Amino acid sequence: MRIVLDTNVLISALVSAQSAPAHILARCYAGELDLLLSPEGLAELRRVLTYPRIRKRLHYRDDQLEGFVAFLEQTATVLTPSVQVRVVSDDEDDDHFIALALAGQALYLITGDDHLLRIGHYRGVTILKPAAFWRVWQTLKRD
Repeated sequence: MRIVLDTNVLISALVSAQSAPAHILARCYAGELDLLLSPEGLAELRRVLTYPRIRKRLHYRDDQLEGFVAFLEQTATVLTPSVQVRVVSDDEDDDHFIALALAGQALYLITGDDHLLRIGHYRGVTILKPAAFWRVWQTLKRD
């Protein structure tokens, strides 16, 4: 199953190893989920990892954080979406996550962003919070 994780979900996975984002990312590493990333999303992740308010919450050295991003680049499917969408009127920067999900035929976009969550569904992509997706995933794994 192909999924897209918003930047805030990737950051949350680093903040707490026992969180739903961390469990989801672990399933990606295990090959049970196919994580889709874009060069734009990776650049955003690198930028956000330098924010002082984020760095306060993380207990990693710079080289460890760069290793995390490099590992994501190696294990995820990195796509440059060829389609552009205008869906998130309140925050057009979030449109690239929807475009990535469409380009990669992802079933789920997992985010903590209210602008995206308000959309709910878009052209076959279901947009959920990490905890909600984790419950869905656990149900699917049981079936």
